[in-house]
Amino acid sequence: MVIKYLPKILEEKMEAFMLFMILAINVLISVWNTYAVGTAWKDTMAFGTKFDKALLWSGIIQSGVGFSMPILIALAYGSVAYFTSGEKPELSPEDGKQMMQWIFSLWYIAVIFPILGSGLAIWAHSLRIAFKNRDFASIATAGWNTFAQIHNTISAVNNLGGAFKSVGGLFDSLGSSKSDSKGNAAVLAIILVIFALTAGFTIAFSLVRYFANKTHSRIEEYAKTKQYT
Repeated sequence: MVIKYLPKILEEKMEAFMLFMILAINVLISVWNTYAVGTAWKDTMAFGTKFDKALLWSGIIQSGVGFSMPILIALAYGSVAYFTSGEKPELSPEDGKQMMQWIFSLWYIAVIFPILGSGLAIWAHSLRIAFKNRDFASIATAGWNTFAQIHNTISAVNNLGGAFKSVGGLFDSLGSSKSDSKGNAAVLAIILVIFALTAGFTIAFSLVRYFANKTHSRIEEYAKTKQYT
């Protein structure tokens, strides 16, 4: 019997492992983005152009969304597992699946346009650096950003319609069935998305502030020189 179900078990474990790796890489990239933004924050805000400042905010947006993703997944699966289990579950398995779809659709709609806009600024900057330096690192970075921007744009074209339809069903349930399980699931879905995004951006801003405070800027060096002159 164990051998019979072994391929399915291995497949599920492999999917879980791939999801874990994707989330881990996503978090590492988000931490790196906050480091890059934080170390450049003081000087860029003092001496940078408007485009340079927009790049910093683009990095924060990318990081905040990146941090919110694992938080949202943990909250979504944990909540659905909790409310669909027990002797008297508050949600049926069907309502649980619907709630999961609402959560990820609402989150996707909330983040995709900021991701596309900030990604466009980062992509343009990476192309400029690659053209200027013409080394492997800058060209590879520009290539990756090009792939990411194209992938996110195609994803938006393919998935936004379904996401809007799903979120439309969420607000229909919220307005017409406040007292039943579907209405409660709709309210909880909205709360979880707001919490995940708030937590993600709180982490991003906190790390940017931490790295900025750890970095010496030209302003501080100038102040020191003026102090002794």
